[in-house]
Amino acid sequence: MVKNTFTLVEVVVAMAVFALALGGFFALSQSAVNRVDKAYSSWERMHLLSQAAEYCLLFTSEEPPEIPPEIFESTIYDIEIYYEDVEDLSEELNDLEGQAPLRTLVLNLIDVNSREIVDTLKIDRIHYADEAGEFE
Repeated sequence: MVKNTFTLVEVVVAMAVFALALGGFFALSQSAVNRVDKAYSSWERMHLLSQAAEYCLLFTSEEPPEIPPEIFESTIYDIEIYYEDVEDLSEELNDLEGQAPLRTLVLNLIDVNSREIVDTLKIDRIHYADEAGEFE
């Protein structure tokens, strides 16, 4: 006589294997969602910094420009912009006669709520001569 039914042990083992597989699938999908969220957040921060940097590099003065809201569209981040001396550059290279000085444009992305620096972008740039032929 051929038996066509499953025993209770077989059903419980099958359900346990199915539950483990389903749990693994959900863990993998949650991990993927977390990675996508982290990648998007990183991309968004760099996008905001690059937009602000491109806008600032249009101006030759060291006075940081006021960035209009259509350039820097964020409600959760603020931007801090300033210039500093180039790091790891010897003075004899920076003080050559007739050479425009190198400066570093520093852009800090600041969280509005915590006021902590979230990300930083540093760009070395040359300060160009003004109309009188003097370097700014």
